Amino acid sequence: MAEIVAIDVPIEQDLQAFSKYLWQQGVSHRVVESHDRRLLLVGDKSVAPQVRDAYEGFLSGATETIKIDVPQSAEVTVVFGRLLMHLPVTLSAIILSILGCLLVYFDRDFGLVKHLTFFDFDRMSTSIVYFLPTGEYWRLITPVFLHFGLMHIAFNMAMLWFVGQRIELLQGSVRMLGISMTIGLGSNIMQAVYAEVTIFGGMSGVVYGLLGYGWVWSMMRPEKNLLIPNVILYFSLVMMVAGFAGLSVMLGAGNTANVAHLGGLIMGCLMGFGAALIDKHSADSERV
Repeated sequence: MAEIVAIDVPIEQDLQAFSKYLWQQGVSHRVVESHDRRLLLVGDKSVAPQVRDAYEGFLSGATETIKIDVPQSAEVTVVFGRLLMHLPVTLSAIILSILGCLLVYFDRDFGLVKHLTFFDFDRMSTSIVYFLPTGEYWRLITPVFLHFGLMHIAFNMAMLWFVGQRIELLQGSVRMLGISMTIGLGSNIMQAVYAEVTIFGGMSGVVYGLLGYGWVWSMMRPEKNLLIPNVILYFSLVMMVAGFAGLSVMLGAGNTANVAHLGGLIMGCLMGFGAALIDKHSADSERV
């Protein structure tokens, strides 16, 4: 189903506050730039005229009396189809992570899991020998889909959905895929090189990277804010510090891939900085 242009305004006109208002109303949408215009797109033709009316009221300050009737009767398959069309990277990552978690749970001896971990391993009598096989390049990324507990995957998927959908909707699936793959590869390699934990997994490094990207981007390009609340970033930083302090082990949650978390965050911040600089330079060049 094609997206519908609900609002078309000059690029100088800021839609950030209205976009935040729409999210509070439960209206899924995204804001894009096309030449010298700023467009707000929605996925339902019945919502588009309501959004236009709401925008007129928003400009006049009458937001308290405006309520948008979001259709609630769509079938699950239709809803999933729409989400998959607009959020293919985020949804694919969530689905693969759920499958990875189920594999870890049912493959108790890790006979299959061992082919997806960063290091391969063999059992030698009472010990386990780890080694890095040659040519199996998928191991550089597949650990991000392995999750070792319900709390582990629940936290990661909630954060991935909350942050990932905003980046993908506002900046596109290609950028979301590039950011996620780069951070996934980098955080896995850093965890393998600098940490003592030999079997590790999870989307946490990617999530921290997306948070760092969104944070830096939003600071440098406030007119294109990704609307990720600072409290999410602060909470994640507290969790990272707790991991380095060993509190997760003390609380019975097991070891955490602390290096992957920190590495992912740093990579995300650097990527957000670079992307914001390029975007600002492009915008300045178009105005000349």
